[in-house]
Amino acid sequence: MDWFEDPDGEYIFWLNGMAGTGKSTISRTVAWDLAEKKRLAASFFFSRDHGDISHAGQFFTTIAAQLTRSLPVLRPLISQAIQEHSDIWNQRLSEQWKYLILDPLKNAPAQSIQLVIVIDALDECDSTDDIQLILKLLAQAKCLETIRLRVLVTSRPETPILLGFRNLPGEVYQGFVLHNIPPPTVNHDISIFFRRKLSSVKSEPGLSTTPWPDEPTIQRLVEKADGLFIYAATICRFIRDNNYTPEDQLSAILEEDHDTPSQPPTKHLMTCIQNCCNAQWLEIKLFVWMII
Repeated sequence: MDWFEDPDGEYIFWLNGMAGTGKSTISRTVAWDLAEKKRLAASFFFSRDHGDISHAGQFFTTIAAQLTRSLPVLRPLISQAIQEHSDIWNQRLSEQWKYLILDPLKNAPAQSIQLVIVIDALDECDSTDDIQLILKLLAQAKCLETIRLRVLVTSRPETPILLGFRNLPGEVYQGFVLHNIPPPTVNHDISIFFRRKLSSVKSEPGLSTTPWPDEPTIQRLVEKADGLFIYAATICRFIRDNNYTPEDQLSAILEEDHDTPSQPPTKHLMTCIQNCCNAQWLEIKLFVWMII
């Protein structure tokens, strides 16, 4: 948000980090806050193996559709582009970008506000060529004179992304590495998350009125998370499973800790739920397996 408010901030903010470090949570929170302030231009959340959001085929057309709502002055310009290029949906990404987004932005009446496009998990786009092309095309909007536009990108620090940013001309982006944040800061945030989520569990009927969980237990959970927000979020979902009591679920997690103290957090999650038949947990098993 400091980057967004800074008039001298770089055009693109690249938030990168390893799996489970909280990138998507941050991007969704920022998108929500910007939308509340009427400053969200558009958003796209890539997700591997999830249909149309696993590839770039509908990326620019989706951004264009959202721009017509966030910037109504673009509607007639984008409509005209569609009329002149009736097969735009089947054209190359570069042409979709030019006719549906870049040209309308250039020709729109001047706007005094600054807007942000949020792109989450760009690394989950299934084409490395498209990943680098998207970055290259987005950089073309840096020097727009009519509308002040910025872009927030999140991804893992994978080679196609690194090369894509490295090949951008000039000073275009500012990078921030989540997994380089000092561990005490991350652990503090995760402890807040555990307290907030588990306090809502504690208020449910039938749970012991004694302090639960106590502070030493919270700290044990934080240590087991090892800096991974995805671990903390999944553990809270595990504890809230309607098929078991929260106390029993928490005990199961802590007992596993005694049995396998040296396991990485993701492998520990698999151990905790390995005998579960609930469809929800089968889905979580698959997700955890993917990030190990």
